[in-house]
Amino acid sequence: MAAEIVGRVSIGQCVPTTASLVASATAELQGKLAGALKISAALGLSPPSLVAQLSGALEAVGKLQAAVSAGFTPPGATLSVAANAQLIAELSAQIGALLALTVTLGTAGVYVIADEGAAGSFGADMQAIVSSIAPPGNIVHSVTFLATDPAVFEALGKVLLTG
Repeated sequence: MAAEIVGRVSIGQCVPTTASLVASATAELQGKLAGALKISAALGLSPPSLVAQLSGALEAVGKLQAAVSAGFTPPGATLSVAANAQLIAELSAQIGALLALTVTLGTAGVYVIADEGAAGSFGADMQAIVSSIAPPGNIVHSVTFLATDPAVFEALGKVLLTG
């Protein structure tokens, strides 16, 4: 038997809580983004006419002057369109990063390779498999369990769930 891939495990499968945390964070950010987009849409409503704006502003100023004269300090509230646009951009970038992480978590990252054959062909057999998985120039990391006795190899397969 030449070397063959007998199993693949994604990073998400290795650490299942990570995928759950990413999904939760993505949902939270999407909720915040939806709220920011609603604010943006509300700000985008067509403004009243200039005459209505001026008369409304003059009325508001008059009421505020009267209230301040009576000793009232009005609470302040401001909304910056630019700040809301920046918030939307930041939330979108964070969601994009989490979606990229989700793809990475679903990608097979750990491969189980079994090889049985002459000792002299081991390197070439393994290289053929590694070349089919990793693009040229990639660094790979591996641990090799080597058994020279068929019974030990079979037992090792039972322990590592490869046989």
